[in-house]
Parts: sequence; structure tokens; C-alpha cells
Amino acid sequence: MNTHSLSTDLSTFIHRKIGAVDRAGSRTLHCEDKANITKGVIIMGSSTALTELTMQKYQRMQTCADVQRRSAWRPPYALTTALELLSIEVPRISSKHRGLATTTIVAVPHANDKRHIVGVKVVVWPFPLDTVIIEGQFTCTSPACTWAMFSTYLELEELIVLADSMMRRDRRLCRTTIDALSLYLDEAEAQVRADKENGTNSYLFRGYNKCRRALLLARAGTDSSMETRTRLVLLKYGLNCPQVNYPIFVGNNTRPIYLDLAYPEFKICIEYEGSHHAGQWLNDARRRQMIEDAGWKYIQVTKLDIGDEAGEEALARRVAERIQEVTGKTVQLTMRQTTQQISDVRKLRRIPLYKRLKFEPLLPIIPTTQE
Repeated sequence: MNTHSLSTDLSTFIHRKIGAVDRAGSRTLHCEDKANITKGVIIMGSSTALTELTMQKYQRMQTCADVQRRSAWRPPYALTTALELLSIEVPRISSKHRGLATTTIVAVPHANDKRHIVGVKVVVWPFPLDTVIIEGQFTCTSPACTWAMFSTYLELEELIVLADSMMRRDRRLCRTTIDALSLYLDEAEAQVRADKENGTNSYLFRGYNKCRRALLLARAGTDSSMETRTRLVLLKYGLNCPQVNYPIFVGNNTRPIYLDLAYPEFKICIEYEGSHHAGQWLNDARRRQMIEDAGWKYIQVTKLDIGDEAGEEALARRVAERIQEVTGKTVQLTMRQTTQQISDVRKLRRIPLYKRLKFEPLLPIIPTTQE
């Protein structure tokens, strides 16, 4: 089959896939802003739905197919290009690295493996270059490898957000696990150790320690990046880490409702509300009523509460006030801490708030793999 025929077949395939996704109209939680899709890249978006991520994937496949028509060289796609092919939400990237969003990126293990291809940026990654194949045609770095590579470009908080984005509750968007991310770091460390034993001057990548810290705060089973950012806000003001997607049964329902963030010991939930159409707003109103009827205190969070210190402190204070209402005891917030500070393992091991308040939990806390 010639390259023109391959291109035509792929274009037809992509358009058919996008059409099917569009018709399905899958509602994946907290789709904040469709306008954030530009040339298949999502940067600085609040949260991205299954439909948008799938469209992003096939748009990126089209770009990669064009590259592969022009060159027989096949290094794995990496960084933002890999995220797009894997249908993983792109995190917030600082302005100095915005170039990652404007080109196709591939990775090679050694600098002498680089080649010049128009429209392609080559990065060197001398650590395990684990790969996966997308739709039988496009090889990209694995989720764990991609996450580790991003540690050089992302702040600690966004590295946590990215880890969460790779472990969505929706099985269609779940790409890895905490164990797989940790195992990749172990493999990189083992490679460096082996190199040194063989007399090679080798060092771990610059973001290695950042990755280890991020794993302490990452959580599997989230639904959106804004839930992750909301969770981290509460930690910054000294509150315990809330449970992620805590299941409860309400009314006569045989299926659980999953609370975005919850303190089951106090029966307090925090729900992030994105921009919805009227029908979705009614569904959320009914959902809130059922949760409150089940005896939960409901705290609604929107994008207006996240992003500036004053709004985030006010949110933490609202949560502390609800805890005081339940327990009858004063809850003191701390001064705002950095993400670096809240990822200190000593702070994560402190006695839970309900024990410090000598309060009997109203509902059980589900242990996480990090606890």
C-alpha cells in the first residue's frame, strides 16, 4: 500500500472514530471548557472529558501519520504527544516550556541517535524507554515513562495532577497504577546503580526526587484534575487528605454514588462543579439533594474557589467550619504551606484530625495504598 493510500485510510478511520465519539456524547465528569482544544493540544484546561480526549487522540494520530509519511524513522512519541495519543489530560505547563505544546515530540536514548525531521522535536531520555503501541500504528512512551519524563518540566503539584489523570476512575481513561509508576522509578534507579557498578558515571534524572514526593500525594480513581487541585488546597491549610470518590448508597439505589472528595468520619463531602448545561445542572441538583438527605454536609466548589490564595483559604475555612459544626470542637487551620511542604512524609503520618479531636468516626475511612 502506498503512502497516499495509507494516509487516506487513516484519515477515514480518524473521522469515523471522531464521529462515533461525538454521537455517543459521553458525559465524563467536569468537562470545563471545550475551547481549550487547539491543534489537538490541551493546555491550562480545568478538566477534560472522554469525548474531548478521544478527539484529541485521533487528531494527534493524524499529525503523527503525516510525520511517518515523510520519514521511515520510528522513535517513540513522547511527552505531550504521548499524552495525546494515550488520551491523557495534559497538565498545566509553565510558559517557559510551552514549546512542548506546539510540536510533535519523540524520545531517543542517546544524543547521537537524534535526527532532524521538520516539525519534530527530539528529546534524550537515557533511562528505561518503555513503550506502548496505539491503534497498532503509533509507538509512544508508556504512561509511567511519560510521567517520569514530565518531572523535568512540571512543578510538583502538576506532576501530582498528571499522575491522578493517568489513574482515572473511568476504566476507559485509566492508564496506569501507583504501583506501576513506583516500579518505573525503581527500574530507573536500578539502571543507574548498575551503570555505576560497571564504572559508568551515571545519575538519576533531575525530577526523580520530585516523582517520589508526588507519589505520596497522588490518588487513583479520581474524575478530574480540578478535584486533585481541590484536594491539595485542603492539605495546604493543614486539613487531612480527604477520601477520593468515596462510595455511598442513598435511597433505594442499588448502585453507589461516588463523592468527589469526602471526610466520611465527619460525613462531609466536597463536590467540584464544572460548567454544565441546564439538563446536567438539574441532575446535579437532584444528586445534591439525595446526598444531603442521607445526612451529609455538602460543600460545593467551583473554579472561582481554586486558583488564588484568598479563595482557597476561604474554601479551607468553609470545610473547617463544617467539621466544627459536626464535632462541636474548634478546628484551627495552619498558615498556607507549599506543595513541597505537604509532601513531607512526616506530615503525612501525623495523627488524623478525628483522633486529635477525640471524635468517634461517623463512617469508616477507606485506607489508600499510600497509607
